[in-house]
Amino acid sequence: MTNSFLTPLWKSYWTQLQPLLDLVVQEEESCNIVGEAHDWLNLATSLRLREEPFEIHSRTKDVAIDGSVVRYLTERLRLQNLAEDLHRLSIIAGTSSEPLRGSVAALRQRLVNQPITSPATTAAEGRVVLTSHPTESTRRTILQHMKKLGLLLQQPRSISNDLEIREALRAIWRTPSQRTTRPTVADEVELGLYYIRESLFDMLPQVTSEIESLVSPQHLPAVDWKIESWIGGDRDGHPYVDAQVTQWTLNRHREVARELYSERLSRLEHVLTSHTRYLHHQDRIRDWLETQSLQMPDAYAKLKDRYPQEPLRQVVGLINERLRQEHYRDTQSLYDDIVLLEEAWSPHVNRRPPLLSLLSRQVKTFGTHLASLDIRQHSRVHHEALVEIFGESYERATESEKLAILNQAFDNPPAFHPESASSLELQSTFRVIAEAQQLSGPDSVSHYLISMVHGASDLVGVLLLLRILVPEVVVDIIPVIETLNDLERCPKIMAEAYQIPAWRNHVHQRGDYLEVMLGYSDSTKDAGMLTASWAIFQAADSLSRWAQHQGIRLGFFHGRGGALGRGGGPTSYAIMGQPYASLRHRFRVTQQGEVLSQKFLLPDLAHRSLELMTTAHVEALLYPSSDPGPKVWTLFNQLAHRALIQYRSLIDARNFWEYFLDVTPIREMAALNWGSRPSWREKFDWGDLRAIPWVFSWTQNRTLLPGWYGAGTALSSLPDSYAQLQELYRVWPFWHTLVHNMELALVKADLHVAEAYQNLTTPSLKALFWPAIQEEYLRLKEAVLRITGHQELLDDQITLKEVIAWRNPMVDPLNYLQIETLDAYRSTGNEDYLPILAQTMEGIALGLRNTG
Repeated sequence: MTNSFLTPLWKSYWTQLQPLLDLVVQEEESCNIVGEAHDWLNLATSLRLREEPFEIHSRTKDVAIDGSVVRYLTERLRLQNLAEDLHRLSIIAGTSSEPLRGSVAALRQRLVNQPITSPATTAAEGRVVLTSHPTESTRRTILQHMKKLGLLLQQPRSISNDLEIREALRAIWRTPSQRTTRPTVADEVELGLYYIRESLFDMLPQVTSEIESLVSPQHLPAVDWKIESWIGGDRDGHPYVDAQVTQWTLNRHREVARELYSERLSRLEHVLTSHTRYLHHQDRIRDWLETQSLQMPDAYAKLKDRYPQEPLRQVVGLINERLRQEHYRDTQSLYDDIVLLEEAWSPHVNRRPPLLSLLSRQVKTFGTHLASLDIRQHSRVHHEALVEIFGESYERATESEKLAILNQAFDNPPAFHPESASSLELQSTFRVIAEAQQLSGPDSVSHYLISMVHGASDLVGVLLLLRILVPEVVVDIIPVIETLNDLERCPKIMAEAYQIPAWRNHVHQRGDYLEVMLGYSDSTKDAGMLTASWAIFQAADSLSRWAQHQGIRLGFFHGRGGALGRGGGPTSYAIMGQPYASLRHRFRVTQQGEVLSQKFLLPDLAHRSLELMTTAHVEALLYPSSDPGPKVWTLFNQLAHRALIQYRSLIDARNFWEYFLDVTPIREMAALNWGSRPSWREKFDWGDLRAIPWVFSWTQNRTLLPGWYGAGTALSSLPDSYAQLQELYRVWPFWHTLVHNMELALVKADLHVAEAYQNLTTPSLKALFWPAIQEEYLRLKEAVLRITGHQELLDDQITLKEVIAWRNPMVDPLNYLQIETLDAYRSTGNEDYLPILAQTMEGIALGLRNTG
């Protein structure tokens, strides 16, 4: 192994942490936990070196001892991840003459060296949407300790610093890492707010401001990226999200926004200390203060007495008081008051205090609502409400008949008095949206998403329900297109909806804007990675062309997971790989689960992560790649079709479900206290199994099957196309990104360890499925090496390759402990094993830096 990644700085972090962790564990535990753990590490290393398989030998002698061993191995991986993250920060802060890929400096260099090929006519609109995760296992308390530890490690090393680090490790070890009860939706909301409070609130405005300073407004009017959320608003198959929970979530958003602005204003009160005579627009300041003196006489009098010669301090104090008393009903009024401070201080932007300029940008970015909350509901709920209105005839109607019924109803909307529990809840949710928009403006809730949209009536029906129940509410009604069939039919669905006059008027009211969410998770579960990725690309391209023909601005919401089997991989690569037309308007993308802590736990990492996303978006707009011609589409249609056949032949095979339940921990996961959302929508079967636990399970046993299966057969079946695929890999971002993600999945997968999980199934089932999985893996590996021209996987990304090569063997003992514990639990039913299983799952997820 070369030393390109294992630099002295990186090694110093690890060599500083490991002995301190060992010391703490030895001091805290009466048993030889560290020795036991190293026995497992040595066993795993020996098996790997000798290429021998792991066999179940019931080594789990004592539940308590094994639980601590698993915890120790987990904490090692958690610390290793932190060391890697701190190493990344050292590279960011380095003095290399070459700018980092995707950095603001790299964008500046490109703007200097390469003329802009396609000036943007609208702002680069992007949205990072925070989502909760049913397989996110790390407690917020642990994350807070890790952040503190990371900050300590960034300080100069000293005796006192080592003592602080040791005691921080002791606090982590003493903190229960597993929950005894499932987290509530409120817990998940607070975790999302934690990331906003601790890093995103400062970092996102900084990044967008830095990029805007580089690009002329003639070439790019603005960089408009914001944070949004659907934690507390996503009720699809989630029994614990109701109108009351959504109301509470919106209240918390407003409360945290007020707290954050109040903190900044309190600091600003000690910055804007100018005497009156230096200020501009003194008449506007005087008039503003006079107006506030009538509304808040006591507060005004106190501030005037305290700062008689410093009117801006009076203004800041009164803005803060207005926030506390909830006088600001929309973002614009607060923003106007901050702009007044800016213009009064100086007409020159570069002469304003940085804290004031940042606050102005924060208000534009976060508003009084902090983060727009998405509401998501299953199409079935709306359908049931419409059946209550129109009777059983609507239930039996064809799609065209439903559209005719709905179209006619807009002329004379029928009365609706909900009776069923689901319709009453729907009505309550609509009323919560109306109240939120009244309190904080339309941006507080501006997106209503519909899962499993199969026809235009699913869209138009929601519009009618809104008109009947809360006609004052106007939101973007967004279809979530999830299955392969619906991805292929999506342009037809949108076109049929647009034929309905009420829907066209609705789109016009929204500024001729429409949005579609493309679901990576269910489509990949449905069709496999290669087929789903191509179907999503085609859908985005076709929809963009249709919208352009209609004169509609069409935005896309990309429902990407963290794992490679759910659209994961670098977000910046994914942005560059989109059809150009699909990026010209709003681009939204989910960030969830372990991705949130990896990207946003430390402020500097948050800055880098946001920088990668936003610069990729700007570059894709200013330097668009050419989309492929008809011959390429024909080739990829063939590849997608062949990959689909191979993937479905495995998934649909008789006894595959039984095999899946045997060789993964999916059944046991359902008993763990992780996310608030159940892993199944309703029934314990393939159809109702959510995509996240599907991917999670295959990640746990190191197969990562959803991230690559089917692609090897497709590529190897067209050997005459390799030259074309090699060229496309060099010039077409979509294909380059897809190949990179498959290559990454192959490297993260480990068939040596995965084979050990075959001990958990019957010999007949192993013989039926395991050889086919191995052969498909090898087929894809050979194809990827031919396409990329690499001698080994990830030859072009040495750092990443070495990270994975170093980390993967450290995960092996957790896998072997998981196999032993699964075998013990399944044979005895002893629930004392479940906490150990939960700990192995967390450790493996940390080691692979992916959950689901």
